[in-house]
Amino acid sequence: MAFHHHTGNRANNIDNGYKNLMNLRPYDLLNEKNSPAFYLSRPKIRAIYTIFNSVDITDDVHIKYFHEPKVQSHPLDLNEGFEKFIFRTNYTSMQLLSKVQKYVIEAKENVLQPNIGLNTKTSSVKEQSKQNIKRKVILCQRGVLSSIMIIPYRLKASNYNNTIFYATKYCGILHMSDTSWVDKRSKNDTYHLKFMQCCFSDDPDLEPNTNEPVDQNNTEYSVFHTLLKEYDLIYSGETGGIISEHKIDDVHDLNEVNKCRFIMTKLLWSRQRGEDVLNHPKCLHWWLQAYLGNVSDICIGLKDNDGVVRSPVQVRACKDLAINRGWKPHICVRFLYNVIKLVEETMDHVNCPYTTYEFMYDSFQRCIKFKIHLGKTEHSFLNEEYIKHCKERTSFEKE
Repeated sequence: MAFHHHTGNRANNIDNGYKNLMNLRPYDLLNEKNSPAFYLSRPKIRAIYTIFNSVDITDDVHIKYFHEPKVQSHPLDLNEGFEKFIFRTNYTSMQLLSKVQKYVIEAKENVLQPNIGLNTKTSSVKEQSKQNIKRKVILCQRGVLSSIMIIPYRLKASNYNNTIFYATKYCGILHMSDTSWVDKRSKNDTYHLKFMQCCFSDDPDLEPNTNEPVDQNNTEYSVFHTLLKEYDLIYSGETGGIISEHKIDDVHDLNEVNKCRFIMTKLLWSRQRGEDVLNHPKCLHWWLQAYLGNVSDICIGLKDNDGVVRSPVQVRACKDLAINRGWKPHICVRFLYNVIKLVEETMDHVNCPYTTYEFMYDSFQRCIKFKIHLGKTEHSFLNEEYIKHCKERTSFEKE
């Protein structure tokens, strides 16, 4: 899900109860010699779900298989079937972290306490040397992580670059979410899903069925796990599809799923066609999405003002997204780590499933600031079943 871009008045932001968390200096953020480079471990899919009716999370998953639209199938009219398009309903901020919460509740192992399951016999020497470091769990959305990681390359003052995310700390677990959901219902907002329908099929041997109504309520999500120094990051993100000539027998055989070659689809306006599509500013966000989702390829369509893709789609390697711009993963990962550390330190004394800290990247002030929403508010985003589970499965004691 896209991060909320704040569009408020600059002066109001300063006077609206915010406290400063950190000032951002370009030299420090982009200096490659500040510290040795470190990275995320390769993200692994830990669960795949289908969301039905926006709120029902099920294991009835149909992985999508990529079929590159043939040249003769162009133009692709993304308006086709718009009158039957089914818009998302019943969606609230409480659903945003629901996939991760479901995974935590249903996982066989206690993912909230990774230190308990550390196996010295199977751990590498490097891993064993870190056993004295208590591992910490962060539960969040992929969009939250990417929108923090993007900041070092988005320092220009603009409302577009401003970003807000929310955090709750309970039983020693830090939870982060974008609780600002904007329901968009214009025809243009339907084009991406229609383009996906043109590119994916339920079977590698069958062409995409573009006659079915596109239903925004039914979406596949994956729950990912990666390591960032002492942190276990567990986060959800929409699942694209895979490039494969063979159908996966069991979509819940995660060993097989994690070997798959994933691809995502994106749209740009064709009026930007004069230059290399990989020079578009959106590519930075796509590159980070791919990095966090272990996605290797991207299919880009160019739509005109009428919502029609007239030229052949472009399939590119995601690693190529960063080549022209010189973006460096370790710059983004280092910044993410520093922000998480500061957020955790700021919320060190917090142990409440409802109290929410609102963090804002203010590009005009070039800082990250925060304010506190005490107790149960419209910003609270953990569900009651998870709250109960979290309390039962952690041995947290407030110091």
